[in-house]
Amino acid sequence: MSMPSTPVPPGSAAGLHDIRGPVAVPGEWLWLWILLGLLVLAGLCWGARRFFQRAKTAEPAAPVPPAWEAALEAMAQLEHSGCIGQGRVKEYYSALSGIVRRYIEDRFDVRAPEMTTEEFMDAIRLSEKLTVAQQGFLRDFLNGSDMVKFARSIPAEDDMRRVMALARVFVEETR
Repeated sequence: MSMPSTPVPPGSAAGLHDIRGPVAVPGEWLWLWILLGLLVLAGLCWGARRFFQRAKTAEPAAPVPPAWEAALEAMAQLEHSGCIGQGRVKEYYSALSGIVRRYIEDRFDVRAPEMTTEEFMDAIRLSEKLTVAQQGFLRDFLNGSDMVKFARSIPAEDDMRRVMALARVFVEETR
């Protein structure tokens, strides 16, 4: 038979135990893991730095040609595209007016491609960046282009070449 345990009265020595010995701190190798983590972090920083330094020393971007030069080049390409000889009048006038509008946008900071002809002419008039004669040319040029693009007007080949020459003169004058 087992003996029933009797409660130990408080303050008696029977309920006391000896002090435990030193307890090992978990992670005796913690310093090694920290050191390894710092080495990995340093390696990642070094690799990122090399990557971004290489990106900086990569080929420099080609310089952007001036607006007038890009416009004249685009006009030359349009002239050699054969639109006039093939009767692609609407395509020709759309491309030419697009070239002139992009030139004006790049050269004078007027958002020409997104505007109607009337909005564009109002913006030019208010900006005072072009002379009255240049504004008159643009008004006539854009209205003529609109007639071809939207009203199905079909100009003669000589008129198409004349408009190209006038657009070139405009770009040359305003460069």
